[in-house]
Amino acid sequence: MSLWSLMGLYVASVIGAGFASGQELAVFFVNYGRSGLWGIMAAVLVLTLGSGLVLDYCASTNASSYAQIFARFHPRLRLLLDGLYSLFLLVGLGVMLAGIGAMGSTALSGLMLRLLTSMIILFVLNKGVEGVAKASSWLAPFLVLTMCGFAFFHFKSGKLAVPNQGSWRALEAGILYGSYNLGFSMTVLASIQSYISTRKERWKLALLANSALGICMVLLLLALSALDVEQLKTSFPLEHLVPGLGWAEAAYELLLWGAMYSTAIAHALALTNRIADTYGLSWNGAGSIIVLLSFSLSYFGFGPLIRIGYPILGLVGLWILANLAWDHVV
Repeated sequence: MSLWSLMGLYVASVIGAGFASGQELAVFFVNYGRSGLWGIMAAVLVLTLGSGLVLDYCASTNASSYAQIFARFHPRLRLLLDGLYSLFLLVGLGVMLAGIGAMGSTALSGLMLRLLTSMIILFVLNKGVEGVAKASSWLAPFLVLTMCGFAFFHFKSGKLAVPNQGSWRALEAGILYGSYNLGFSMTVLASIQSYISTRKERWKLALLANSALGICMVLLLLALSALDVEQLKTSFPLEHLVPGLGWAEAAYELLLWGAMYSTAIAHALALTNRIADTYGLSWNGAGSIIVLLSFSLSYFGFGPLIRIGYPILGLVGLWILANLAWDHVV
């Protein structure tokens, strides 16, 4: 499998609905003014070091799932950590399907969007890790280039803004942002480590993929900083970068769908890998169970997960990073 495909799978797993909506960038970086740029640097550093260390750790211990990582970190707590993390991923997958359903203008169209996306996820998932990675090799560039294109379009209209004031709490926010995304991407990194043969390639993936994310984040921060406070408080701040353009509205809806799909397929891949390895089920059977359960959960909404789950996962990411760093030291 090509390094490009693996990079695409990792990048697609990081770019979720929060990223594509602009909400994450507004909350974690834009709200801190000029210091938000330092926050982005901190987040990219955490993601680069963390993803490289996860890949190295998985390669050295032959771990191919998040459950095996937990088992090696804390054997006594492995069942608890494995269960909680699996539940989090399952609910997260349901959240993405709920978001996709909410894109429909009616209950029927929302149901059709859920069903269609679930079928696409299952179709791609049944092709295994390689199939998911190949699909992500074109999806990730589309997501990144589309968002960068929105930023450049905004710049073209003369609305480039460099924040004047800032708060150094942006560093704290950037570290938390990088940590919870590391918590998400760990599942994908464990699944793909066997396809990377050398340590040089592992760190090349970590550096190039996270650099691409960092460049996109900087461009979007500069563009979003030109919006007023009320626009930043809306559900989709990013759409205000290209107002009143029919083609842009269609592109943005496709962008949102792609972002939620990319997070959903990453969660589904990790869970399918976990269940197939643990219970001896076929890959297709495990994938079908995961998609069916997440489809059912998608009707419960996602408020509690956003408010409580994401910060908790950020702390989990910090814990993982600390364990990986300690493992390399000793």
